[in-house]
Amino acid sequence: MMIPLNSSSQKKRPPLELLSIKLYSTGLNKVYTKHIYKSMNHNFGVEIVIRNNTSKLQHMKIVGYIYDKHGEAVTRWNRMKKIDQHGMMAYDFYVKEENFSRMRQGKYKIQFWINDKKVQHEYFNITNK
Repeated sequence: MMIPLNSSSQKKRPPLELLSIKLYSTGLNKVYTKHIYKSMNHNFGVEIVIRNNTSKLQHMKIVGYIYDKHGEAVTRWNRMKKIDQHGMMAYDFYVKEENFSRMRQGKYKIQFWINDKKVQHEYFNITNK
């Protein structure tokens, strides 16, 4: 005998879901890392993957910040994007050379909001090596 799953016991997914945050060094190929070396890079990128769990086209306001170890914002992004119904998309954000040159060695936090809702953060390190 099969017992049906109780729908209240299943976790309900949010309409928009941030699946991952990945940092990468820029160049011919993306090299994903959580450790950025200043001597080898003049900037770096951040790739986020978002899933639309609804049957409607979703309009998103994506805001991202990078914070230093003191909690001060180093860089900020603010973009409007669209994602198809039941779709999954990767979006790239870049830390420009002038912002990267001001970043010092140490631990940083990257935080994203989708439609003004805090969704996920990630930590990474910068080394002068």
